[in-house]
Amino acid sequence: MAFYDVIGKTYAQTRRSDPRITKKLLEILASSPASTIADIGAGTGSYASVLAEHGYRVFAIEPSETMRSQAIAHPAIEWMDAYVENLPLSDQSVDAAIIMLAFHHFPDYRQALNEMHRVVGNGQMIFFTYDPEMISSFWLTEYFPSFIRDVESTFLPIPKLLEEIQSITDSVANVIPFPLPNDLSDSFAAVGWARPELYLDSDIRNGISSFSKIDDDELNSGLFRLSEDLERGWWDRKYGHLRQQSEYDVGYRFFHRSAV
Repeated sequence: MAFYDVIGKTYAQTRRSDPRITKKLLEILASSPASTIADIGAGTGSYASVLAEHGYRVFAIEPSETMRSQAIAHPAIEWMDAYVENLPLSDQSVDAAIIMLAFHHFPDYRQALNEMHRVVGNGQMIFFTYDPEMISSFWLTEYFPSFIRDVESTFLPIPKLLEEIQSITDSVANVIPFPLPNDLSDSFAAVGWARPELYLDSDIRNGISSFSKIDDDELNSGLFRLSEDLERGWWDRKYGHLRQQSEYDVGYRFFHRSAV
């Protein structure tokens, strides 16, 4: 996971768990009995820590040493240096498995689903992901158009993900839209939907994988135009209504395969 060894150095500061996301995650988990959870692609452990604080035993699986080194130790969390394609867990050893905005980084998504299903058996499978069909309508792509190509090439379309889950697990997953709050504390790609100034902060951008893939010319041009549009009030004349909204459906989704 060399990619995240490079961009993940400040993840613990900018990619903190958001209470609204954790509330929804805990709500979904509570729909079926569960005590042990595999957090796959756990990053720095922000969501694993919340689960541990709520009484779950968590196996946090993360191949990036840079990410793992930023995690705060917790007696209910066992960290594992491993990739999703070969999870170091026995068959049906956990009650639930979660993937929080990491599924799109797995090169072999079918093997990832197979491994997830193997370790969870008939337990819960929960994904927090993004609908790539919505990226072109997000205003940020006007400044950084390569976001569209990156998102559409990395995130599995929602119907395709549903189809793959059903083919591997022989069960149907539920899709739950998750509108983002305007004060999101987990600074992933759409964190600034109502706070465009955030994208001018290099620390914020460094925690967003899509920004790391933009070439310097596009990045510098986009930042210059965004800064100018904010200074002159152009952004607010076009998108200022977003600042008045408490939440906005940018395209994030929870997928939930219930225990069967």
